[in-house]
Amino acid sequence: MRLGLGLRKAWLTTTAVVAFAACGDTSVMAGDTEALLSLLASKGVISSNEARAVTSAPPAEQGDRLVAILRRKGVLADGDIQALKSKSQPASVAATDARPAPASVVVPPVTPSSGAAPMPRKAASIEVGGFEIAPVGYLALTGVSRNTNTGNATTTNFGTIPFSNTIQGQMTETRMSAQNSVLGLRAHGNVRGVDLTGYFEGDFNGNDPANAYVNSNSHTFRMRLAYADVRAGQFETTFGQTYSWLTPNRYGMGPDPSDVFLTNNIDQSFQVGLPWARQAAAHFAWHATPNFTIGAGVENPQQYVGAGEVTYPFAFNAQLGPQFDTGALPGTPNRMPDVVAKAAYDSEVWSGTRLHLEAAGMWQQFRSTNLQQFIGGNFVWHDASGWATTVGANLEFFKTFTLVGNAFWSDGGGRYLGALGPDVVPTVTGSTGAYDIALSTVRSHGYLAGFEWRVLQPTVLSAYYGQAFFENNYFLDPTNPTPNRYAGFGGPFSSNSANKQIEQWTLDLKHTFWADPQYGAISGLAQYSYLRREPWFVAAGAPPDAHTHLFFTELRYALPGN
Repeated sequence: MRLGLGLRKAWLTTTAVVAFAACGDTSVMAGDTEALLSLLASKGVISSNEARAVTSAPPAEQGDRLVAILRRKGVLADGDIQALKSKSQPASVAATDARPAPASVVVPPVTPSSGAAPMPRKAASIEVGGFEIAPVGYLALTGVSRNTNTGNATTTNFGTIPFSNTIQGQMTETRMSAQNSVLGLRAHGNVRGVDLTGYFEGDFNGNDPANAYVNSNSHTFRMRLAYADVRAGQFETTFGQTYSWLTPNRYGMGPDPSDVFLTNNIDQSFQVGLPWARQAAAHFAWHATPNFTIGAGVENPQQYVGAGEVTYPFAFNAQLGPQFDTGALPGTPNRMPDVVAKAAYDSEVWSGTRLHLEAAGMWQQFRSTNLQQFIGGNFVWHDASGWATTVGANLEFFKTFTLVGNAFWSDGGGRYLGALGPDVVPTVTGSTGAYDIALSTVRSHGYLAGFEWRVLQPTVLSAYYGQAFFENNYFLDPTNPTPNRYAGFGGPFSSNSANKQIEQWTLDLKHTFWADPQYGAISGLAQYSYLRREPWFVAAGAPPDAHTHLFFTELRYALPGN
């Protein structure tokens, strides 16, 4: 038996080395990639999933990625690597993967074998036509405890943390749920050099029935992502429901969830200070070089004013109500899509460590209509433009320690900061007997900073601090029959849901107990967060801020297609 395994390892090694020798240069495989990968897959050296991982890399880095896979499988030994290096340009095998694996993705350690390497096993997938279809997502049991009653399940509404002078602020809550589970499919194929990916995932955080927690706990399934990604040469197009390009990436600017930076938090609201949205979009990217990508696109707009955060002018309240989303009006009449552009740079810094830099910008347009308040007045349109911009970076100081951060500024982009503040405020113009309105955008900014540290191969420790700030925008309402009444956002006597600032400190721990490319992985996660929110107006004798402590735990089985 040992002799048979030894012969198989020698055969696999010979196959890989001969294939590389045929290609000549392991870092440039243009024109030979498909043939080489097909040969290795047909002989059982690599799986079709691993072949897809190679083709998803920039052409100049595909050879290095394949070398890393073969070395991890035990097919290529250090001596084989040195032999390959002598025939091609030097490369750091330990850092050949151009995509820096997020710290939340734990690769199981390679156990040294006293004998021959075992036969490689394929990840769980099925072949349909020319496509490989694999399950993605995870099944999870989540527990959450909060020292105030936010009224939320496993997703926290950061903007409505109750104050200590309320019943909810004096109550604690504990919940257990499987609704954080995410289920989906990834379909991938390559047709004559055109790389095609279809991706869908959903969770159970939809609009629950009123009796969800009574006995059956029947949580509603909802769509999270549903997109197609097409890459031909240096050009890539993504369309469907995907993450906004204002959401920071870990690598590049692609749509795959493993490339998107969403922290390692269990909470599905993620983290204060993180700009993000999942929405309909069409993105067009040009991979100008293996390190630099730039693109532009359009995304679904939504004129957002928050729930009780903006007070409309008294005389126009009924007219304005249906025109802006309060979090419960999906049919908001938007004028045109949001226009977005993004650029990303990825590079090796030193000794295999990676650097990712990015910047994105968005232009928005808001519109409302109203009937002028004078005899013979007509319906008129009012327009305003807004903008948002982000910068982000992650830097590996060591192969196991990464600094992460992003910053966001906007004039009208509050909903991208977790929908914690409004985009726009309708104001009053004109004089008595001839009042009209105008639109005025709300300025906001936020930032997030932290680190992700792989303490041990299966254990990741992360810490983040984030803050979101919304500038007030209010005015004395001349149309209100009661004197000295203010309208807008954050004015005197405004609702305590009109937040000036929200901040969050978080500590995460993730440990992978077991992992196998064919069967998936089982992990345990924990999250502690402290949240504090400060409204613009505080009544006499009321507490100046609201705060809560959050503690999450989760036991998770990740499907093998991730």
